[in-house]
Amino acid sequence: MKINELFIIDVAKSHSTDDYDIGNIPFITNSEINNGVVKYVEPFTTDKIFKKFTICISRLGFATLQVNDYLPKGNGGDSATILIPKKIMSIRELLFYTAQFNICHKWRFSFGRKCSKKRIEKLSFAKNYNENNKYNKKLEQVKKELLKKIEYSEIGIYSSLS
Repeated sequence: MKINELFIIDVAKSHSTDDYDIGNIPFITNSEINNGVVKYVEPFTTDKIFKKFTICISRLGFATLQVNDYLPKGNGGDSATILIPKKIMSIRELLFYTAQFNICHKWRFSFGRKCSKKRIEKLSFAKNYNENNKYNKKLEQVKKELLKKIEYSEIGIYSSLS
């Protein structure tokens, strides 16, 4: 199934990290540490803030599930690509697609071949989410790694992941 059958694919629009004052909105970059959050900023009115429970894919092809509204890196041709679910999805389902992107597609992207909306539109997921599929074992491993790396600000998120 093509990614664009499940998600609206959008791109980030923001300034450089250093242009922002300290604020409350997570700024997401290419980092794989702390779920991509490098600092909390006060966005400009022209910035594109994305809603929580979307998947942010860095230019290097690393997908993260964002559980807060956030501002992804989007300047100088180095924009993150955002997957916005076309229908309501559970945290488990969103984690499944995030993990599947990293497992199946991360290897395709690097400094020499950056991830973009155009490239993502051509990609597919192996199959629809299903509680009993072969990706569940790998999903559980990725979920454990994510929980180690991410400090959630929403206390109820842990119960949603079980």
